[in-house]
Amino acid sequence: MNSGRSLPFFFLTALLCLSLQRQVRAQENQDNQAHIKPRVSPNEPPGPRQKQTEKAPAPAKAQQQSEPAPALQQEQGESSSKDSQIDLNAHPLNEAAGSRTPEDAESYPFDPHRAQKDIEVGNYYLKQKNYRAALDRFHDALLYKPNDAEATYGLAVTQDRMELLEQAYKSYSKYLEILPDGPMAAQAQEAMKRIDPRIDKNTLGESDAERRAVRALEQGENFLAQNDYEAARLRFEDAMRLAPQDPEVYFRMGQSLQGMQRLDPARVYYRKYLEMQPAGPFATDAKKSIEQISAVLGK
Repeated sequence: MNSGRSLPFFFLTALLCLSLQRQVRAQENQDNQAHIKPRVSPNEPPGPRQKQTEKAPAPAKAQQQSEPAPALQQEQGESSSKDSQIDLNAHPLNEAAGSRTPEDAESYPFDPHRAQKDIEVGNYYLKQKNYRAALDRFHDALLYKPNDAEATYGLAVTQDRMELLEQAYKSYSKYLEILPDGPMAAQAQEAMKRIDPRIDKNTLGESDAERRAVRALEQGENFLAQNDYEAARLRFEDAMRLAPQDPEVYFRMGQSLQGMQRLDPARVYYRKYLEMQPAGPFATDAKKSIEQISAVLGK
């Protein structure tokens, strides 16, 4: 009876052992299954696929080849910038006309071709009524070709249009000295007759200081036209020191200071101009400027 009962128990134990053995074998042989990639130990040399991936940072090489070399980039940048560079040694267009006058011509080379170009541009500006630019060009022409009759006449007309009557009178006179029977002699004589009653002949024989004051005033006016208020102020200060009796200098100084937003001193100079010349050619403008400043600052 006991042996009969122990027989099924034996078979159950055997089946259980067999099942456990199969599970252990399956665990040990799972690396041999075809659908699982073989494991690689840390010390094992890489397989063929791994070598291939380590060999080729091919995209990096391609990217390196596609990018231009730094030297090439620099050359390309330099070539494009050179095309647009400004030659600082060339004639500066924004330089004040009065800073280079015929009196300084000995420091400039004789260049009639360049002078002729300046005359052509000056005549163009004169027709366009851009008198400050024309003044600049005619001054420059006389630097590179002193005593040029055409440039002298153009300068006279420009000064005449700008109400620089004493300078215009002298320029017309200079033209007649150069070409007494020139093509514009009759016009120069007529202009001198028209200007004559409006100027003080005593000032025509002005001193060197007065000539330099006129030059400084012209320089300042050119800078003022370019909205370079600080440079204009410096020129007007020079003119004021050289010709303190000239009322226009005070008006121009007021304009430069107003452009710099230095309103209170600007108002002082406008008032000084009105004290010296209450009915002068800039009196209306001076009064308007004083009103504008007073509206901002108060009385």
